[in-house]
Amino acid sequence: MPYAYRKSERLRKNRDFSAVMQQGKRSSVDGLSLFYAKNGTENFRIGIAVSGKLANAVNRNRLRRRIRASAAKAIGIAARGYDLVFVARQGLIDAESGRILKAVETVLARTVLGSSGT
Repeated sequence: MPYAYRKSERLRKNRDFSAVMQQGKRSSVDGLSLFYAKNGTENFRIGIAVSGKLANAVNRNRLRRRIRASAAKAIGIAARGYDLVFVARQGLIDAESGRILKAVETVLARTVLGSSGT
């Protein structure tokens, strides 16, 4: 069964997503953008955004699940104290899981969280 983030590890409100995207920093690679900002706690929080313009609901949710699974593999201890928002772009809609994992690992490696890989 795939890893399910606890409520304390999820960004769920629109204002939380907006705060990270407006005040945080951004890194992009291969159809995936990562916005990240310090949250002042000991935990990390993660949010995944996939626009309705990219695909229908089934494909958006499939992509969201793949990004969540890849993030669970790639995020380590260095992510503590950060809010992370992954934003999927057009390039990832038809991508294989391996390519999505590589994109997540690459985008994390380009940030302050670079030492968080597996």
